[in-house]
Amino acid sequence: MALRLFEGKDHAAAYLQYRVSPHELICRIMDYMETKMPKQFDLAVDVGCGSGQGTILLAPYFTKVVGTDVSPAQLKMAVANSIPPNVSYRQCSAEELPFASGGVDLVTAMTAAHWFDRQKFLLEADRVLRPGGCLALLSYSMDMELEYGDVSNALNDICKEFYAALLPYRNPYLGSSSVKIYLDMFDSCPYPDKEWNECLRVKRITPLNGYIGMVETFSSYQILQQKDPVEAERLSNETRNKLMSAMKVSSPDAEVTVVVKYFYWLACKP
Repeated sequence: MALRLFEGKDHAAAYLQYRVSPHELICRIMDYMETKMPKQFDLAVDVGCGSGQGTILLAPYFTKVVGTDVSPAQLKMAVANSIPPNVSYRQCSAEELPFASGGVDLVTAMTAAHWFDRQKFLLEADRVLRPGGCLALLSYSMDMELEYGDVSNALNDICKEFYAALLPYRNPYLGSSSVKIYLDMFDSCPYPDKEWNECLRVKRITPLNGYIGMVETFSSYQILQQKDPVEAERLSNETRNKLMSAMKVSSPDAEVTVVVKYFYWLACKP
């Protein structure tokens, strides 16, 4: 079953503003590809591209990059962003990609594959990939951490309370952790040449409000916001104030280091 989420205009804008662009993982993907095929890469397809932060990171490595998504709002945001001339976007489902069989060098999905119809997507990725082409799926766990001087542990205790409050609103489809979904997809991939990687810690310095905004893009927070917007706002404000108090700062613009824990897998089509 494929699920359609994150299609509202405001949510798409929040994705573009707050979600982390995984530069480090793109380097890992390209290092893997360069060991499997010549360095002339023609076409990359970023499935479930959202507002395109990951899509544009592929531009320096490929002649052409196409981001695909089911959401017109997300794609509108992606197109409005500054994009390299070799990047374009198409609206389609992950399970029906508008590309010829055997013509794609890389199929990737960045923090999106857990929403796809997994078996149909894997079959479709196999159809469009050329022999020697690569499939790269990546995501991150919900338990992001904060680093700030000698109060990091106190901040992370507050973060854990934030995540625990959102857990009842997590989509049952995902289970308690999406890592298992990706492991199941990894096991289902028939390619003998594949590797699982867990976990890569990606650090970004951001205003405290940026961290709050990132958590607010999570599907669990969005569900809470739809059900009880007053409670959602109260939870965000309470968490923000607790963090500011622990940091001994008076403004949510104070910068903090966010640590995002990525996991990913790579496979090469025979």
